[in-house]
Amino acid sequence: MGKGSSVFVLAAVAVLVGCAGTPDSIRDPGRDSAQLSEVRQDPERFDGERVRWGGTITEVENRSDTTLVEIVARELDRGGRPKDIDGSPGRFLAVIDGFLDPAIHEPGRSMTVTGTVDGTTTRPVGDYDYDYVRVRASGHHLWPKRQPVSHQPYPRHPRGPFYDPWYDPWYDPWYPHRRGYRYY
Repeated sequence: MGKGSSVFVLAAVAVLVGCAGTPDSIRDPGRDSAQLSEVRQDPERFDGERVRWGGTITEVENRSDTTLVEIVARELDRGGRPKDIDGSPGRFLAVIDGFLDPAIHEPGRSMTVTGTVDGTTTRPVGDYDYDYVRVRASGHHLWPKRQPVSHQPYPRHPRGPFYDPWYDPWYDPWYPHRRGYRYY
């Protein structure tokens, strides 16, 4: 095997490993996928463009044949999962064929959507009329809830019946005498 072919094999393995964490339903549509902030500035220019966006669900509205999912956009990590950060470039509406259960797709859950930009819609957010970019979804993925992080320095284990709080396995009562110390 030559040097060039080994480099090719390593590159192929790196690509496969990089894609292993991304669910099939939301594979990356391409490196030049438009960002939500760009599309909000000029929605007509990006109409029909393939995108992969994600964020936090705020509302699920089921209609007769589609479901509208309102999502506060978040930056995605390499696997396509929305990062748990405070900033957002805005909100968008994912238009998904069929029914999504609002009890499962509840507000606060993370979701990633792939699809095409399908114009804009104005809807109220409180008393403010907000212009949402619509994404006609071809794929979507609801991420599992994140588990809270324990802030304990080490895991706590129940103490056994022979627990001795003063036991020290490294204690050596003859240590000073081995080092040449003299006690007068």
